[in-house]
Amino acid sequence: MRWHGVISALSAVLVTTNAIFADDAFHIDYHHALLGIPQSHATFFHKPQASTNASLLYSISDKAVLGAINPKDGSILWRQPLAGQPLNQASSSFLVARERDGQIISGYGKTVSSWDALNGKLVWTYDFPEGALVQGLQHTPVSDASNAVTQDLLVLTTSELASAHPVISRIAGDGRGLRWEHIDTSTSDSGPTSLATSSKHAYYVTKSHGLLSGGKAKVVTFDITTGKEVATANIAVDSDALGENGHYIAGPQSAFPFLISAEKPYNAIKISPLTTSKVQTLNVDDKGEIIESLSVLYPCDPSAASHFLLHIRGSKRQWAEIYHFNTKSGDAVKAYSLPATEEQSIFSISSSGSNVYFTRSTATELSLYSSESHGQLGRWERSGTPSSVAGRLVPHSAAEVVSRAKDSFAVRIAETGASGEWTLIRNGESLWTRPEQLAYANIAVWSDSIGPDALAEELEVELSVNPLTAYVHRLQRHLADLAGLPAYISSLPDAVFKSSPETSADVRRDLVGTKLVIVGTSHKEVIALEATNASALVWQTDLSTYAGDGVDIKSLTTSNGRITVYLSDGSLVVVDTLRGTIIEHQAGTIGVSKLVYLPGTVAPTVVKVGADGTPQLADDFAPANPLEGSILVTIGEDGNANGWSVGKSAQKTWTLKPKAGFAFTKAVARPDHDPVASIGKVLGDRSVLYKYISPNIALLIATSSSSLTTYLIDAVTGAVLHTSSWHGIVPGTSIPAVLSENWFAFSFTNQDPTTKGLSTQLIISELYESASPNERGALAARTNYSSFSADASTSPHVISQAYTVVEQISHLTVTQTAQGITSRQLLATLPELNAIVGIPREILDARRPPGRDANATEREEGLMKYLPVLDLEPRYFLTHSREVIGIEKVITSPSLLESTSVIFAFGHDIFGTQVTPSLAFDVLGKGFNRIQLSLTVVALAIGVYMVRPFALKRTVEGRWKL
Repeated sequence: MRWHGVISALSAVLVTTNAIFADDAFHIDYHHALLGIPQSHATFFHKPQASTNASLLYSISDKAVLGAINPKDGSILWRQPLAGQPLNQASSSFLVARERDGQIISGYGKTVSSWDALNGKLVWTYDFPEGALVQGLQHTPVSDASNAVTQDLLVLTTSELASAHPVISRIAGDGRGLRWEHIDTSTSDSGPTSLATSSKHAYYVTKSHGLLSGGKAKVVTFDITTGKEVATANIAVDSDALGENGHYIAGPQSAFPFLISAEKPYNAIKISPLTTSKVQTLNVDDKGEIIESLSVLYPCDPSAASHFLLHIRGSKRQWAEIYHFNTKSGDAVKAYSLPATEEQSIFSISSSGSNVYFTRSTATELSLYSSESHGQLGRWERSGTPSSVAGRLVPHSAAEVVSRAKDSFAVRIAETGASGEWTLIRNGESLWTRPEQLAYANIAVWSDSIGPDALAEELEVELSVNPLTAYVHRLQRHLADLAGLPAYISSLPDAVFKSSPETSADVRRDLVGTKLVIVGTSHKEVIALEATNASALVWQTDLSTYAGDGVDIKSLTTSNGRITVYLSDGSLVVVDTLRGTIIEHQAGTIGVSKLVYLPGTVAPTVVKVGADGTPQLADDFAPANPLEGSILVTIGEDGNANGWSVGKSAQKTWTLKPKAGFAFTKAVARPDHDPVASIGKVLGDRSVLYKYISPNIALLIATSSSSLTTYLIDAVTGAVLHTSSWHGIVPGTSIPAVLSENWFAFSFTNQDPTTKGLSTQLIISELYESASPNERGALAARTNYSSFSADASTSPHVISQAYTVVEQISHLTVTQTAQGITSRQLLATLPELNAIVGIPREILDARRPPGRDANATEREEGLMKYLPVLDLEPRYFLTHSREVIGIEKVITSPSLLESTSVIFAFGHDIFGTQVTPSLAFDVLGKGFNRIQLSLTVVALAIGVYMVRPFALKRTVEGRWKL
């Protein structure tokens, strides 16, 4: 019976332990799976299968990421990066949907690919010769399909080669081969080209830049079946193309494609159907305003009526005109106009059979019109608050209109705003918003400023007045607090006995603390995200007014509730951390390639580093007061490393040249926040191996064509403390590195010279003051220490181990906690797996014994046998089952809990989480049994109350016995 009780107790402990450390996946982390800004010509609703009535939203972004969105909740169903990784912006990508076989076709670069519209699986690809660029993609009309299943594709390609010519090709709908092609030998310049189709013909349009032919577009007509040239015509056009994707052709996939153009002051448009060379000029009513721009919407369904909308943006108002084509004569006639409004209007077009619908979206309402007449078919007030953030983008939208019953319609609009957000609106109601502008984040910094503390402000008020007034003020404050007491008492049972995900998230956020991440984007925007609240967007500010062409955001700093944004032209913009409003802008006189922050007497000193590696104090804004003796290491254009002593000016103190044939490419220092909790490592026999800890060490990486050399240096004197060399490096691959506490790590990809196989090596090196425990080497007898003393550059004892990782690593960083007590994790980004892993430092211990099992003393220390291959266990994956693509950098920050480090990753996707490398030793887990605790307290209280009379009686009797 005794053993049974012991076993029961142990089982209870084990179950409780498992509950406390339950996995927090998908509860404390978040992921924004992004596409990028959708392209207007490659975004549409489409039914993935002919047998279903449900449509999906398809788009290719300007970063060449193809994806399918669930219109119900905005979630990504699947996506494919057409350009591979790293994800770069693409200038030309195309997308068409076929009606019969459930496939969508993309064109990017030299490749045309077919994807399953439902699950995104690749069906087939067709590659054009090297140097070819797809500039147009259309499918043949359904009536012209060469078989009963698939439609063939017409592709327009140009070439990056100087002597090449544009080519129009028809490829089989199943990707099996080329049916015909036409090479335009008459065109060899880089003028704009476009492609269109009709039921029987294909049209190829070019526009030259010459003086004689500058006002005309050449239209070549082909037989769509044989590819033979049927006719050639030169048609007069104006300078500004109004068609799809900035081309002259409107409705390239319709039954009646045409050319449309205009020129300032936009008081007339030129229209010419491709079926004839007839040119028609139509006047545009300016309504007494200056017209700033024009755009055209035309249905791409061959069965739709030949009607189009002309969107007119005036200086104060916006309106639209609807035109009808007479397909026999080719003349266009204005049918009616939509009223002018001062609100910004976003028009979209949809068709169902021969019916064509236009939708108009403003900040306050959504309206639906038929192309036949001016009467409104529907009008809905907008719910929610549309984004009021100004941006550099031209808003656009894609619409789907479904007729429910007589005079009843369901309208869905996927709207891309000026600031980059992507919103779906259904009958005026905003269902979801995707922050696609975050896909362009390229710099980020932490901020702990969460706003003023109300209680602190009240106490400051009481300190600033006389005692009597302060007493009255405090009494009023306490009475106001008592007003919320009943609500607080009524909420206690739910807080004790119930636990919802929202409540747990709020409690966790209160414990961890509120963290803001300030993000800078390549679109010259600054965005604030709440990193501990599912990356909620707090505010967004556009800086394009202050950053002209070629000017980028180089650095972000936060202090005293302000964000200082440094631009590449040397200027700065100061932004309020809480509201995102611009406080001031100062034009600089010193250009910048990189910024470095050094400790200062009053505030951190900003040092601007030029492209040649020369630092210069940023005294063009305010006097620079760095601490004397501050050290800076830069890499010059000649591949040498230079050390600088920064005081009132920057003085070069040393220069380090790498071996012949090598050049320094990277310099790595310890993080700004890198506390050391212990100066030694306690071994299994209780002896101590002292760590080599110095704030002045730096890691330099030098590369050649196929080799790598690392230099650990003393940044004060430039003395080399340790070097290591590696060969067989794959040229062009990234070499991430990190330096923390008394260790550093770096990774590279190498190629076996025999098998030609690729592998990724992860090198870990630990620094100790001496090879012998309990000895401190040269520092043992020192009472005073100077960086310039004769033995200051005493080399540390270095222990290194190399691990082979199955996946390439593109970035390395380390977790941070407030005191450095918690063990660290090495965070590695795996671009091929689209994942981020957190590898415990204990696994990467350089002292793991090679070739044998650990002995008893080593096992007590936690060491295990060294294995050259590092298996990335599933529990290391911070991203779990998510595919986090395009991550360029991971930043970490300590939290209010010593056990917890906050992580934020950005690049294309946005990912954030909280990790506890030493487990959550300072917080209760989700499995904590509140009911059991409450019942235990109640039972103890009842027990004490019941036992009390007996205890008093026994006390009295004891006194009488005395």
